[in-house]
Formats: sequence, structure tokens, C-alpha cells
Amino acid sequence: MSKRHTKSPEPGTLLVDSDGKLGEFMGKGGPRYMLRPLRGGCEWEAEPDAVREPTPAERETAERQRAGRTAVSP
Repeated sequence: MSKRHTKSPEPGTLLVDSDGKLGEFMGKGGPRYMLRPLRGGCEWEAEPDAVREPTPAERETAERQRAGRTAVSP
């Protein structure tokens, strides 16, 4: 299982919320974390104890998204 965060991560850290959505940590909004989609868009809130670090596969997908590419299915 991936490590859960107990302190605020650095801005730009990749996190996955309890719904499985991958986002970039932007900061805190009150007690909650603010995450932003990698390709831009509206931020959303996530409970700090309900986020985790991405798996290696999720991280690879995120890097493709950051680079503006999408995965190609076989």
C-alpha cells in the first residue's frame, strides 16, 4: 500500500485522492488539500488522510499528461 501523508507535501507533489483521481498538490484550503488536474482545470478538495502517493504506473501516466501526451493502448 502506498504511503499516506501526515504533513503537507510540497507544491507540485503528485497525489491520488480517495476517488482515484490523480492531481498536483497546490496547497491547503483550510484543513483540506487543494489538488489540480495535471492538464489544468478547476482545483478540488481532498481530505489529507484520504490521499496517497501514486503507484509507478500512475506516476508514468502523470508524466505523460504533464508532457501533453496520452498513453496509447495496444
